Amino acid sequence: MGTALMARRNRQNTKGAAIAQAIMEEYQPQTREEMQDAIRDIFGPMFEAMLQGEMDSHLGYGNNERGEKDTTNRRNGYSHKSVNSTYGKLDVSVPRDRNGSFEPKDFP
Repeated sequence: MGTALMARRNRQNTKGAAIAQAIMEEYQPQTREEMQDAIRDIFGPMFEAMLQGEMDSHLGYGNNERGEKDTTNRRNGYSHKSVNSTYGKLDVSVPRDRNGSFEPKDFP
């Protein structure tokens, strides 16, 4: 395995370990169910952040970005959806655009 690949994996493991430690400190789960509840609490906002990133890409500009835009299409609030995941049912806010052309990508 190359040195660059090992260094990248070590950085990722360090980031993951830091996030895991923060989760453990915040939630202090004692059972498998409590751990799954913690992961579900974190997954929902992370999922919404990914949807925001997809909307930014779709529109070609970031949220609250000022200045001239290359499109007349704009953000237009949120739709509230329930998503079934391996961690249970999640309520998420899906961003909408005025043209109704935003379609979130499927995850592989």
